[in-house]
Amino acid sequence: MNTFKPFKMASYSQNWPTNTATVMHSSNPEPFSWHELEALTQLDLKQILSDCPMAYESTQGSPHLREQLISAYLPTLKTNDLALTSGAQEGIFLVINSLIEAGDEVLTFTPCFEPLVSVAQEAGADVKLLELDQNNHWSIPWQSLENAINDKTKMLIINFPHNPTGSCITPIELERLISLCEKQGIWIFSDEVFRGLEHRNQSRLQSVAELYSKSVSMGVMSKSMALPGIRLGWLATQDLKLMQRCLEIKSHLSICQSSLDAHITTHILPFTNLILKRNLSIIESNKEIVKQMLVNHSEFRCSLPHGSATAFIELTNHPAEDFCIKLLKEEHIFVMPGPAFLTDHSGFRLTLGKHQAEPIYQTIFKSDY
Repeated sequence: MNTFKPFKMASYSQNWPTNTATVMHSSNPEPFSWHELEALTQLDLKQILSDCPMAYESTQGSPHLREQLISAYLPTLKTNDLALTSGAQEGIFLVINSLIEAGDEVLTFTPCFEPLVSVAQEAGADVKLLELDQNNHWSIPWQSLENAINDKTKMLIINFPHNPTGSCITPIELERLISLCEKQGIWIFSDEVFRGLEHRNQSRLQSVAELYSKSVSMGVMSKSMALPGIRLGWLATQDLKLMQRCLEIKSHLSICQSSLDAHITTHILPFTNLILKRNLSIIESNKEIVKQMLVNHSEFRCSLPHGSATAFIELTNHPAEDFCIKLLKEEHIFVMPGPAFLTDHSGFRLTLGKHQAEPIYQTIFKSDY
């Protein structure tokens, strides 16, 4: 029988005194308020909701919304190459349990979003963790990756722009990853939930699902679009057999995504560029503030991110959990320590997506910590 263990992130949130704390580890930009979203898009959200269908959708999801998502994010694919999910967590579960059997080997990089590892382990995989190179902007350890691939390797899981470090890879590096996997027939599961949050002068990668037939790409409304209240994500793949297997498993879970979420998303998607511009404005401003605060700071260091809404702040003199619990108890600020991301590097994930964050950053980076 499968044993579903609590994620470390959930354990910290539940077991530490976080109820009255200011959360400063979120990976999404600050969520839109109802009024802010209306002001930005000029949509009448109340009217949109009043017109919403309240029936079931198909298991694969609204054809109209899937067509919109293909057009916006995966223009070389077809509508039936994409399925809607109830958020990213369901997407991870569907892909892993559709492809992985006990004894398969899975490769991924750390630090990382823990469910990308733990869901594979629960499915019986032997997951090999390869540390990104923190001394080179959290880059891919190419020699370690090539040495780790063998005849039992079934899947490589990647996530760029990266959570929690904000590192990115180039199109040439992506081609190299695909070539490595293609030679061995290895699946690529590409977590692309931060696609669209590439920082200034950083190119946006093409979706892996468009480039490689044995791949799955995952997106979601909660991260780059800053709308976590809309519990809607998607999976895209050229492999119709895999798509059918995902839908069979989905029929045992959510059955279908919320028709309300799908309806409102169809109206919001045309404003994607405006939404991303708002989100990146917050992120870039906060990144500059953090950069200035870290100048000549002996107790903290950071390879500044090139994408996403987070940075991984390394601690030079403190164990991560000790620092984070002290910050929480004394200042009521909650940042997420490195062990939540399956890394031994002492540090914590810090959001760059919060409005009016400078006073909070000042408290976090006080010299007496």
